[in-house]
Amino acid sequence: MKLKVLVDTNIIIEKRNKLFNLLGSYDPIYSDLVLAEVMEVIRKNALEFLKKNKREVANKYFAFGREFLKILYQQNVQLEYPNIKDFVEAFEVMKDKDVDAVDAILAVIAKRQGVNVLSNDKDWDRLKDYAKRVNV
Repeated sequence: MKLKVLVDTNIIIEKRNKLFNLLGSYDPIYSDLVLAEVMEVIRKNALEFLKKNKREVANKYFAFGREFLKILYQQNVQLEYPNIKDFVEAFEVMKDKDVDAVDAILAVIAKRQGVNVLSNDKDWDRLKDYAKRVNV
């Protein structure tokens, strides 16, 4: 049985060239918030390369985003959505643990689902009361 993990944004972006091979070892769950963050990071990175006249690199970011979302759609992946109670709890987590809002919400979701978080973000070390960080 594969380890069920909530996938953090940094894994998707940093490991994009080998993402699906990496995720094959896990049973991944995605949050709608992470997918929105991924889209925004891709947009910002691509725009930076376009400003530097590096259209080819920018197009690689856009191509990755399209392919990533297409594969998730084809695989009918499980998406986790925060509820209002999650936001209330996450607000306190954000304040008490000094993490950004998305990480706080993911921590609450991970705890509710009883899953680990796949992330290389060291902020998760402050969230170990909510979820164990699995780094790759």
